[in-house]
Amino acid sequence: MKRTDLHVTLGKVFRSHWRASTARFAKLGLSSAQPKILHFLSDNAGAMQKEIAESCNIEPATATSVLTGMEQAQLIVRRADEKDRRVVRTYLTEKGQDMLHEICNIFKEIEDDTYLDFTDAEIDQLHQLLERMAINLSKSAYETSI
Repeated sequence: MKRTDLHVTLGKVFRSHWRASTARFAKLGLSSAQPKILHFLSDNAGAMQKEIAESCNIEPATATSVLTGMEQAQLIVRRADEKDRRVVRTYLTEKGQDMLHEICNIFKEIEDDTYLDFTDAEIDQLHQLLERMAINLSKSAYETSI
């Protein structure tokens, strides 16, 4: 079997995963950025907009519009910090937590589809190999020069 360039294979997997997830998210009325934000806020309640944008790898202006839409949809609430009223903190609402649960279910379905003919050992090995690749790339000169 001919070995395909890594970027081609990873690109195929990424695109397929992205299409599967965004199609399902759209049925819930979510944009592609909103699931990342909901997940981030589940672990970082009270985060500031700048932190959300940086952690979710979105531009600050994009974060503003996405968060406004999420607030209008009652997925999040933004409140002034009790100690510094100039700081605005963002929290998941109950509706946002319910939506996050739906998102997790979607990712579980996609994982089940992805690993359809894989053994548990193959899944574990795949994750180990991908983690090693990530570590190798994090050590590379390219990543440290960005």
